[in-house]
This record gives sequence, C-alpha cells and structure tokens, in this order.
Amino acid sequence: MFEKFKRKIFLAKIQAELKAQYNDQDFVDTVCQHPKIIEKIKLIKEQAYYRNDKIAPFLTVCFILGEAAFTDDFPKDIREISLSLLAKRLIKVGGDPQFKLRHIMIFGDLEEKMRAHIDQMDLSHSKL
Repeated sequence: MFEKFKRKIFLAKIQAELKAQYNDQDFVDTVCQHPKIIEKIKLIKEQAYYRNDKIAPFLTVCFILGEAAFTDDFPKDIREISLSLLAKRLIKVGGDPQFKLRHIMIFGDLEEKMRAHIDQMDLSHSKL
C-alpha cells in the first residue's frame, strides 16, 4: 500500500514538472494518464537508476514526452506539442554536457528518435 502511495506522489511530481513547462491541464492529463504511460512511469519508479534522485521528475518527463511524440498512441496535436516540449528540454540538456553524459542512455535515445523524425520530415517535404 505504501508503494502505491509513493507511486501516486511520483506521478504528481511528474505532472507538476510537465505543467510547469506547459500550463495546459488537459494536455498534462492526456499524456500522464494514458494507460501505457502510467505503466512506464510505474516501471521507472520501481527500476530506473535515477528513481530516487531529485532530478527523477525531469528525466521521466523527458522520457514520457518522447513516448508521446514518437508513437501513434496519441493524436497528432498531442504528438506535435510533445515533440516541441521535448526539443526544448533537449536543448536545455545540451547546455550541461556533464548532466547529459551522466544520463546519456536516456538523452542519446531521445536525440536519435528526434533525428529520425527530422529526417523523415525532410523526406516527406522533399517529395512535395
């Protein structure tokens, strides 16, 4: 029961972190309350190497924005907002190379997905 309470607190911190960046409660709820995202947050809270760090909500939001941006589980407008918010976070992380290196598995994956998305968009625009 205590673990369930801790997960709810963790989810509240994640939602607060995302809302601080994008003040739209509907967006925050759509992303953070999605069943697949809830499951991923649960796994992060139980298993992630950073789960007990103060920076855990920031890292988790980066991860879930990536999930929302690069899957078809969300409507196009949610994916576009998620992509934009994630890009801003990646720029911020790029300003702190030590932080980025410490969490390279997360940011490397997100940057790779971002590059693939940009390449795909470039291909679709060149066909026009």
